[in-house]
Amino acid sequence: MAEHDPKESLQAQMWGGAGQYMGYGLTWALSTLLFLLGGLWLDKKVGTMPLFTILGAFVGAGAGFYSLYRHLVVEPRDRDEDVEP
Repeated sequence: MAEHDPKESLQAQMWGGAGQYMGYGLTWALSTLLFLLGGLWLDKKVGTMPLFTILGAFVGAGAGFYSLYRHLVVEPRDRDEDVEP
């Protein structure tokens, strides 16, 4: 039977945590980019060049920030409340 190395376990936890937080950052960046590009497309259709591009960037950043806040603040707090007796 193979021995369980605590150093490898710690390293696996660190990589798992790093991947989780990188995913949160990518969610924020991609939501900002998606809304920015949607605003750019809408500006080209309507002819109001910077208006919807800027609005889309702010809405996307706000949506990404909300997702980040929910994952980093709200979910751990709810998880801690469920554990307490």
